[in-house]
Amino acid sequence: MPVSPNNYSASGTGEFLGKDLEFFIVDYINAVNGSDGKDEVQDQVRKVLAQYGTIVAIGPLVDTNTQQVFAFEGRPGAGGSSNNTSAEMAAVMQVAVRALGTVDSISLSSATVTATGLGILTAAAV
Repeated sequence: MPVSPNNYSASGTGEFLGKDLEFFIVDYINAVNGSDGKDEVQDQVRKVLAQYGTIVAIGPLVDTNTQQVFAFEGRPGAGGSSNNTSAEMAAVMQVAVRALGTVDSISLSSATVTATGLGILTAAAV
């Protein structure tokens, strides 16, 4: 049945753009706003995460320039497989980000990656 004003529903159980979207928060621990050029921290982390799937959006730096949200189209996969849970993929990506070591004098050895949903608190809107 074609969508019309009488049969349209905006409710759903997830966010999607062709496929369901998966969101991950990268906490760099250290401020990275001064490391946004080619091959600097933000670029290197983006390149590492892109190995696991298609990044369709990257949020602004928040929490005193230490955190950033990455949105993937579909669940990212290790080794070409998307059978891992979001939490498992967060752990895999965290190891990969930490493996970058120190980039542009910023240590990523304690960086974290956390799977999350899309939600914005009005008190935390940026």
